[in-house]
Amino acid sequence: MMVPQSILGFISILVTISDALVLASKHQAEAIGCATVAGFILFRGPRRFLYRNTLGRFKTEKDLLNDVEQSMIEYKTSIESLRKDSKYTLDKVVIGESDLQRGRTDLRSTGKQIQSVIRSIYKAESTAAGLMDQLRIIPTRQSLELRAEVASMASGLKNRRHVLEERVNRISEYGVRV
Repeated sequence: MMVPQSILGFISILVTISDALVLASKHQAEAIGCATVAGFILFRGPRRFLYRNTLGRFKTEKDLLNDVEQSMIEYKTSIESLRKDSKYTLDKVVIGESDLQRGRTDLRSTGKQIQSVIRSIYKAESTAAGLMDQLRIIPTRQSLELRAEVASMASGLKNRRHVLEERVNRISEYGVRV
């Protein structure tokens, strides 16, 4: 029976870890020292503490002052860039607000125009219904063809009216009174 390579690799990793733990348990003092040094080197807080309390003590006042001045210059430039960014962002907000207001008024006027077209379509539908009633009275074949044509036109108008009413409802969903 063949054992897959991935299982063999996993077993070798476990063996290596267990050997390291056995070695650490035999030499506890050295393991604690290595862990402490690794913690001071790897973690930012202890590393900064070590630097400030050891190498930082060898700096002169002039060097410390230069470091502080350099930090102040960096802070000033970052604050200035933040001011520019905030001014740019505020300008964009003002432009966006004016575009939003203009869009709202455009939506409102478009909605009113659509409602006017809907009213016109409704009037045309009622006129077509009246015409169909008149054509029903006439018993000729030509009136039957005209009635079918008027009915298809009325159906098209009705579909168009429903589409336009849907558009008006969508405009109303945006919070714009129509």
